[in-house]
Formats: sequence, structure tokens, C-alpha cells
Amino acid sequence: MNPRDLTPLWPIEQLINRGVGLSSTAGALALALGGQTLDINFDGTPLALRLTAQDGQVRVTDSAADDSPPDAALAGTPLAMLRLLGGDPEALIRDGDIRLTGNDEVANRFRDLLHHARPDLEEELSRVLGDPLAHQLGNFAREFAAWSQRTAASLARSTGEFLTEEQRSLPTRVEVDEFCAAVDRISNDVERAAARLARLRDRIS
Repeated sequence: MNPRDLTPLWPIEQLINRGVGLSSTAGALALALGGQTLDINFDGTPLALRLTAQDGQVRVTDSAADDSPPDAALAGTPLAMLRLLGGDPEALIRDGDIRLTGNDEVANRFRDLLHHARPDLEEELSRVLGDPLAHQLGNFAREFAAWSQRTAASLARSTGEFLTEEQRSLPTRVEVDEFCAAVDRISNDVERAAARLARLRDRIS
């Protein structure tokens, strides 16, 4: 066994490269980025990753163990990093949620690579846990998303009434719309995942 298989970051590297292999766009970006590096630092955690594009794949190592400077670096909370994969990177950087240093073109290419290579979490669960349990988790996630959507709508109404009547101030319409849109995206993603799990269960049957 390769000694790197035993490192804590190997599962992350394996997951990313499985997605690279399934996406022609991610594979092309990995080749175009050959030899370039991106550091990702998660605020409030000890996790600091270095991504290196090499031979059409991505190596993941501990950036703290490498003294050489990266081509680009991103820092932010874990939640902001997740938003970076699906949101507007310029807005996140402009608002200070994500801090970028180094070559912004390299950072954007790595971001696009990870966006196209991101795993299907339900399929990964099926791979590890088996289809029945993964399907149950998918149902739970779908119900949770529906509950979140209802709660978000109720909270928005309650907050609006309180701020209007008690504080005479309101959140911006853009902030409310963005929050509701994010909840809608989660709900839609879960619905699609549940459908994929159903198809997978039918094929296994």
C-alpha cells in the first residue's frame, strides 16, 4: 500500500479525483492548472489544505507542512467555502467572507475545478452505507429541507413584523431573497438526490 493512502487527507484527495474523472470540464481544468497550487485555510479550524494540480489530478496535502508559497490562497469560514462553490465568488470576496491572496485567475480556475468535481453526496453514501440506508438519509434530508423552508418563511415574516413594529428597521430585500433562494436550492438538490437514489435502488433490485 502507498504510504500516502494512510494520511488523513487521502480520502479528500480520492473524493476530488473521483469527481475529476467523471467531469470532462474538471479534467481539462486539472490539466490546464498543471503544477499550480492553491492553499485553502478554514477559519476557526486547524484545517489548512494545499491543492496541487498534477498529471490531470489534484493532490491534497497539509499546507502547514510546506514552506513554499502557493500560487494563490483562500481563507474563510467552512460555510463561506461551501458558498464559494455555488455562489458568486466576487461578491463573497467583496463582502469579506472570503479573503484571496495571490493569483486570482489560478484561484478561480481551482474554484471552477472543484465546482465541477464536487461529489454526489447521496451516491457516496450509497457506496459506503448501502442503498437502503442512503435512501433513508435522503428522505430525512428532504424532510429537513422542507422544514427549513417553512421555518425560513415563518422567521422572515416574524422578523419583518418585529422590525417594522418595534425597531422601525428592516433587512434589505436582497438579503431576504438570497436566503430564500439558498433554501430553495437546497430543497431542489435534495429532491434530485432522492430521485437519483430511487433510480439506483431500482437498478439494484
